[in-house]
Amino acid sequence: MKYLEALLIKFAMVFSVVFIILGLVYGVGIFDIFILSLLVAVIGFVGDLVIYPKTSNKVATGGDFVLVFLIVWLGGLWFIENPDFSLIMSALYTAVLIAAGEWFFHIYLTKRVWAHKETSHTLKQEPNQK
Repeated sequence: MKYLEALLIKFAMVFSVVFIILGLVYGVGIFDIFILSLLVAVIGFVGDLVIYPKTSNKVATGGDFVLVFLIVWLGGLWFIENPDFSLIMSALYTAVLIAAGEWFFHIYLTKRVWAHKETSHTLKQEPNQK
């Protein structure tokens, strides 16, 4: 149940950003926004479960940035009919905002879903280690 809740939180975050950037700023239809958001959320969530535990928050956030950029850019080419705006720039804006949110989403995964007390930026080094 924690995973479903986390996926819904991720979808809500992604949908909000995509709606603001593509919907309000660029006038893309809600169905296209929903499909792109669903793709980003589901593929990104699988990536979060596979990549993030094996790496760091920085690497996982960078991966999410690339994933969002590619899905919005290439998916926009496929779904959005005759865009009258730069899909590359809209994908870049979307990827930057979602990556910022992903940083905090990864901390949420660590603390609430996996119930770890520490995150990569709160780990304390042993006194004898350098």
